[in-house]
Amino acid sequence: MEWFSDLYDEFRMRTGFGRVPAKQTRKDIDFICDVLELNEGDKVLDLFCGAGRHSRELARRGYLATGIDLNPNYLELAKQLCKETINTSNFILGDVRKIYYGKGYDAVIIMFQSFGYFSDVEDKLILRKAFKALKPRGRFFIEILNRDWILKNYLKDQDTKVDSIRVVEKRDFDILTSRNNFIIKRYEKDGVVTKSGSWRLYSAHEIKNILEDIGFRFIGGYSNFKKEPLRTDTRLMRMVFEK
Repeated sequence: MEWFSDLYDEFRMRTGFGRVPAKQTRKDIDFICDVLELNEGDKVLDLFCGAGRHSRELARRGYLATGIDLNPNYLELAKQLCKETINTSNFILGDVRKIYYGKGYDAVIIMFQSFGYFSDVEDKLILRKAFKALKPRGRFFIEILNRDWILKNYLKDQDTKVDSIRVVEKRDFDILTSRNNFIIKRYEKDGVVTKSGSWRLYSAHEIKNILEDIGFRFIGGYSNFKKEPLRTDTRLMRMVFEK
């Protein structure tokens, strides 16, 4: 099993994505609709959609949202939650490296650091597939952690409590590959649960150069919902490109 398939379990959903307030999701979508210049009825592809909180909100607003994710439990939850809305999203179970995305999308989005799981070659493959899935002048939005900020604020060891469970994470950054290698131990009542992984981190200029090499045109990079420009102290980068 690849590390990211093991990482995203019920605990991570319950204590992470499952706790994001609906108000935050609405703010995310307000911003996306603005910078992507979406019109009602536009087709939007949500890669690495998880439990589909963004796809569901897009569908609720009248967009044709399709979400793709590898985790069957997350997608099952997404489908169940979709029953609460009149307009439903289309969710597809599959590996984004291998599955066909379809075509004719007005926008493609990758949200909340859902990128960098794979090799550099595979990451670029996904971005090329996103480019092909878009209509001419379609837009691409990616929201990822800033490598520069991570290194400036790097913690090799972190010991916290989540839902009364002790969680210890040890990290080691590989400067040659720009990968954050980590081991997480959760001290649960039935024993220690161990997770490990290797997350590829990107700087703003690197992701911009990769996407421009694919054929995208850079529209803008933002530090926050106020559209302030990217800085070295920006933690979560929001970047917009056009085909």
